[in-house]
Amino acid sequence: MRALHYSIPLVILVLFSTMMVFLGKQSWVLGIGIGIVGMVSLYFLKDAIDWKYYLKNPPLPEAPLLQLLFEIPFYRQLNDQDRIKFQKRLSLFMIAHDYKMQPSKRSEDDDATDAAEDIKAICSIPAIILTFYEENYLLKEIEQVVLYNHPFPSPRHHELHSCESNKEDKVLIFSLPHLEKGVKEPFTYFDVGMYEWARISDNISYHCIDWNHFAMSQGVGKEAYERVIGLSHIDLPAVCRVTEIHQGYIHTMKP
Repeated sequence: MRALHYSIPLVILVLFSTMMVFLGKQSWVLGIGIGIVGMVSLYFLKDAIDWKYYLKNPPLPEAPLLQLLFEIPFYRQLNDQDRIKFQKRLSLFMIAHDYKMQPSKRSEDDDATDAAEDIKAICSIPAIILTFYEENYLLKEIEQVVLYNHPFPSPRHHELHSCESNKEDKVLIFSLPHLEKGVKEPFTYFDVGMYEWARISDNISYHCIDWNHFAMSQGVGKEAYERVIGLSHIDLPAVCRVTEIHQGYIHTMKP
């Protein structure tokens, strides 16, 4: 959007130069050339220009997303300053990633569509919580998040499952109902969103134990996570990290 503002003087230059050429001032052809070259350059650089502007002036979420944030336990226990930090990071994170909704089984349209803003936020909130006290919060290892309205098979995993990460393709895939429950009720449902974001994060270390010790300390075994995720291979370090984060602020929650 900022690049569009920068293009206005160039458009005026081209129009004015064109008018002068029609009036016989042939030297103004140079103005037309400069304006066109400038607009073409802005077109190819617009994403970088806009991103640089957003980094300096992070947009704040609009009212519907703010209402959504108050459904998130982690956000509710933050102070006002940290809530602003959360909002700015969320907005930038949503700008930095692409979100696609796959059509439902009954849909006649086979093409994926852009996800709604609230769904983008649901996808992004686990990553913001995961990296809230880290400098690298954009998690550029992933470029796109793909969502289904149900558990799904994939070329890598033929059984129905609720989440998957593919670092080579820079994509995360989720069943939206499973994702949303974990984001809004992380003390009741497993946060599959944070689980997958944790799996692809190279800069985050985990304090890991084996499954037997984990089951003894948490009262939940590997089988429970297999049922939620739908796959037999469960990433224990990522499960530990998700558990550690959510248990880390539960004591600050108001009754």
